Amino acid sequence: MPTLRPTLFSSQAGFSLIEVLVAMVLFSITILGLLKYQQVLTAQFSHYADSQSAWRLVAQALDIYPAKIENDSRLDKGHWQLNTQITPMVNGCNKVTVRVTAPGKIEAVLDRWFCD
Repeated sequence: MPTLRPTLFSSQAGFSLIEVLVAMVLFSITILGLLKYQQVLTAQFSHYADSQSAWRLVAQALDIYPAKIENDSRLDKGHWQLNTQITPMVNGCNKVTVRVTAPGKIEAVLDRWFCD
């Protein structure tokens, strides 16, 4: 009768199916969390950029007053609104208030006095 000799690799090495599945689930959850984080960062950056554009537009409107801003693509699309209000003050001065409202509850308001 031949004798059985133990082989060099008698025990199996590697990961079981359950271990691989658990690792895949953890990896998937991590990737989904990172994707959501990236979406939030993108949305916040977009909001910040729109806010900066609104303030720039208000300042530009006051700088060129009494002329009007006519060729701004954001105003042409109808989502952004620019309102100018003129309030007469004492001694022939006018208080000009420019307000820009944009989607996402963005509002920028600046006042400037113009005197003759």
